[in-house]
Amino acid sequence: MSVWAFRGAWPSLGGMARQNISSRLLRIVIVALASMALITLSLMAWNMTLQRRFAEAEMTRTVRAISVALDQQLLVTTAALDSLAALMAEDADPEQLYRVAQGVMAKHSHWSHVTLSDAAGAAVFSTAVPYGAPVPKTAGVASLMTKALAAGRPQVSNLLHGATAGTPVAAVAVPARGKGGKRFALVAVVAATKWEKLLQDQELPSGWVEGIMDRDGLIVALPHATEEYAGKPAPEWVLDAIRTAPDGLAKGLTPAGAPLSLAFSRSDLSGWTVAFAAPASVLDLPLRRSLWLAAAVSVAALGAAVLLVRNYARRLSRSVSGLARVAEAMREPGTALPALPPTEVAELASVYDTMRNATLHLRRAEEQRMTSMRELQHRVKNDLQAILSLIALQSGPSASDETRGILENLRGRVEALRLVHSRLYEASQVGTVELGGYLQELCANSVALYGRGLVGGLALEASVGEVYVDHNTAVSLGLIANEFVTNSAKHAFPRGSGTITLELAASPSGRVTLRLADDGVGMSPNRTRSSGVQLIAMLAEQVGAEPLWAVDAGTSLRLSFSAAG
Repeated sequence: MSVWAFRGAWPSLGGMARQNISSRLLRIVIVALASMALITLSLMAWNMTLQRRFAEAEMTRTVRAISVALDQQLLVTTAALDSLAALMAEDADPEQLYRVAQGVMAKHSHWSHVTLSDAAGAAVFSTAVPYGAPVPKTAGVASLMTKALAAGRPQVSNLLHGATAGTPVAAVAVPARGKGGKRFALVAVVAATKWEKLLQDQELPSGWVEGIMDRDGLIVALPHATEEYAGKPAPEWVLDAIRTAPDGLAKGLTPAGAPLSLAFSRSDLSGWTVAFAAPASVLDLPLRRSLWLAAAVSVAALGAAVLLVRNYARRLSRSVSGLARVAEAMREPGTALPALPPTEVAELASVYDTMRNATLHLRRAEEQRMTSMRELQHRVKNDLQAILSLIALQSGPSASDETRGILENLRGRVEALRLVHSRLYEASQVGTVELGGYLQELCANSVALYGRGLVGGLALEASVGEVYVDHNTAVSLGLIANEFVTNSAKHAFPRGSGTITLELAASPSGRVTLRLADDGVGMSPNRTRSSGVQLIAMLAEQVGAEPLWAVDAGTSLRLSFSAAG
């Protein structure tokens, strides 16, 4: 079989290559980049959680540091009072102590006044008034002095409203003894603005809210707003948090409903709580911006990669489609191969060169084969022509009627073979015969040969289509046609002239129908077992057909077979 007979066995690759290459490359890139983007966003979300935890840890450390700073300030106050108590133990002169206390106050700008009282609560002096003048009382100080004397160590009050200072204050009481062992209490009344200044010095980030609360949860100080909020209770959720633990974290809402993150720590010396809160947006906004930025960058990178891959895939598809066109062109012998589109892929260029070289070798081999086959068909045709000449010589006047009949039958069959090889030699495609023209010429020759013995001669009516079959099918059908014409000429026309009919047609499904008929007297029943009829049946079986005989105003033979053989 010719190498070109595989036409139709190769699928069309033109449109399929572009779709497969583009879609698969895009799918690979999208999956890879989407996975990378997902991993990146997951890592950023995880990092955002870590950053939030780190920020909360920093809040906790900072609020503890402020709590320690608050204790240090209170220790400075108690240390100053302790120095006065020590002086009092050496020199019990109250007036002298009064002047020393005034000097100490000069060094502490936020002190309102210093009061000395005995164990019974009677005031000895107060720097708020001249020495010897009546001392105004501050609510809550008496109980604080009692606690300090009972405990024998400094005590710090909750937030008080100082009538003398005219502003929110806190009192620090220190126990003291005179020369005679009499017990006294030194009390320093300190304005709340002192701790406001402490908070202002922390330089916390913008948007953070900081404050100091006393043991009852009342606000002692806020930066820039102490006078407005001092003495007011903290929000309920804040109070619930600071009652449960000395320090920690809590979450709640502002009066406007915005979420807050709170860090707090309780002072060991005063029992006051230092706290500050940061809006959740302050903590999360930078991280969310980073997350959105990463998402935008990932989407942009994915879009750019898709565009690049699509562009590359189209170029690659054009190259593969070019190879497909080359493969299509290889189906037809002698067709020049189209040029491969420009490609940067070395493998595709190598495949094209290989296909081109293979095509050249196949074309040369096919040309050599066709030349050899044509030469063979030509020689066979000439040899058969020589055999026909010998048969003609043998059927001369000296031969008997029986011998001439046998030789004429043999001549018809050899003529069928000669015509096949003649047409094979003339055909453009080796091994293929155009059946319609071949049978028409064969039947015409047979009618002319056998019609000479009839009084009126034989006529041929042919209606044939263009059908291509292989060599073996053509030989079998040619012998069948010759046998039918021979038998008709011998038996169908006892009274003289007649007509032979040849019809050949192909259906769209590929089935071919051959009909041979005569208008003679019809085939007698005893001829169904004749050698000619049996030969036709055998030849019909070779082409995959079953002979259908009909006797009605003559004899007809119908064969149906596939052109593909």
